[in-house]
Amino acid sequence: MRRSVVFGLLASLVASAALAAPQPSPTVAIASGEVRGDWQGGVAGYLGLPFAAPPVGPLRWRAPQPVQPWSGLRDARQFGAPCAQMAMDWNRAVAGQSREDCLYLNVWVPPHRVGQVLPVLVFFPGGAYHGGSARGLSAIEPSYDGARLARRGVVVVTANYRLGMFGFLAHPQLSAESPGHGSGTYALMDQIAALQWVQTNISRFAGDPRNVTISGQSAGGYSVAALMTAPSARGLFAKAAMLSGTALDETPVQPTLREAEASGATFVAGLGGRSVADLRQRSAQQLIDAMAADPALRKAEPRTPVVDGDVLPEQPGLVFRAGREAPVPLLVGATARDGDFDAMGVTGTPKAAASAADPARPLALTHNPAPLAAEGTQAVAAFYAAYPDLAAEAAKVYAAPGLTRPVDGDTIWAFQTDVTFRCGAALTARWHARVAPTWRYEFSHGYEPLGAVHLWDLAYLFGWRQPPADQPRDVRLTDQIQLYWTNFARTGSPNARGLPVWPQSKPKPGAGAYLDFASDGAVGRTGPRTAACDLFAAKVERDLAALTPTGR
Repeated sequence: MRRSVVFGLLASLVASAALAAPQPSPTVAIASGEVRGDWQGGVAGYLGLPFAAPPVGPLRWRAPQPVQPWSGLRDARQFGAPCAQMAMDWNRAVAGQSREDCLYLNVWVPPHRVGQVLPVLVFFPGGAYHGGSARGLSAIEPSYDGARLARRGVVVVTANYRLGMFGFLAHPQLSAESPGHGSGTYALMDQIAALQWVQTNISRFAGDPRNVTISGQSAGGYSVAALMTAPSARGLFAKAAMLSGTALDETPVQPTLREAEASGATFVAGLGGRSVADLRQRSAQQLIDAMAADPALRKAEPRTPVVDGDVLPEQPGLVFRAGREAPVPLLVGATARDGDFDAMGVTGTPKAAASAADPARPLALTHNPAPLAAEGTQAVAAFYAAYPDLAAEAAKVYAAPGLTRPVDGDTIWAFQTDVTFRCGAALTARWHARVAPTWRYEFSHGYEPLGAVHLWDLAYLFGWRQPPADQPRDVRLTDQIQLYWTNFARTGSPNARGLPVWPQSKPKPGAGAYLDFASDGAVGRTGPRTAACDLFAAKVERDLAALTPTGR
């Protein structure tokens, strides 16, 4: 055999062996040290990266502190622990893994050219401010693994933040020791610290710190609204997306510092603490167990942002009403049956199937389009009780036939969706459209018997499909919602060639253009439920008009 042929065969064998060899783990040097991630189908994932010091012991109920640098290579292939939380039916598995040492975030980086700079999408999870995690996968949440979304060409970040009593306790002693003389906003401080970490480090992951989109669902959506009004968050993001949560939902008035301190002092006493210093001597689990043993304490757990005069100097609703929030492009919306809390979530969904005759046909939803029954009539009256004229008009609107659509489910849940999510999104879109481009959506596609319930749209955003939502129409909707979101993160507009046009919101009443993620694909519409949402807007206007900037 000729020598050139032998060398050629050897070179071919060496090349084949190189291709078959495992790809080395990706590594990145960030400000606090070097980290090693893992590959997920071409996407580099870095999990459990600390963005602040563990908020334990003397750091409990304090602003997040800087990360202690490390030497050597830190392993970043496992999620960090969820933040400490009480076990409930929906989060029991997550709570079992939770710890107070929880200020970690996760980064997914798509394939890219050397020197390429990518847009960044940061996601804050929901959980009613007292449960959940940046990983997802509770009994009702999808996975928040960002690899599938990152493949669309964005750097995806998900971040934990302190929950419940650890994130929202206000107390006179805590306010006195704070440089800003406020307390009860530790969760928002954590989110701001995560965004500061992004500004410092994301360029090491090919991300553009000048092109950061913040997003969140439910409590995460409320957080995005609060961050848009927080002075210390200004300049940390360029765009925002609120999913099933705004500053104007249901109760657009947050506790003042004085109110929160008073309820916090009662809560601390209920835990058996003579002072905050006493409680810092006990473990997080001891405090959770003490709260869990007392139904009154469970109900009183602090879990809402406080207008503390420092992190939140003003009521967020008033800031949006005045048009003084961050003037950044915004996506905002909800699911069609967001208020049906008895049936929320994506796991455990009944394995409904399309008809055998046409398995690709969208399913009709079971619903009750009749006017509200007595229980619902009472709920409407109670919601509008402070304003008799609005209550009388609401009684007529909700008694009218044809108000409820099939996608709304039962009429009582349509009302609950209106006042808890849908109409707040509509009003937020109208107000924010005065200061920056805004687009509103509703996700209405779903399956019998649940429909598009709370959290349902996140399965599509993160590309987490399971039966029954694994049919061709679900693949199409996943493609559409991911493309809209990543277009928005990239350019500030969700629209692009090849997608149905997403109409932009207008800053005037009745201009209710929105995009419906329906079973047959995304489609632009007007509404929905304009009469109901106009009443809601009138109530919110009056609620906020009665406030001082910081209080009641």
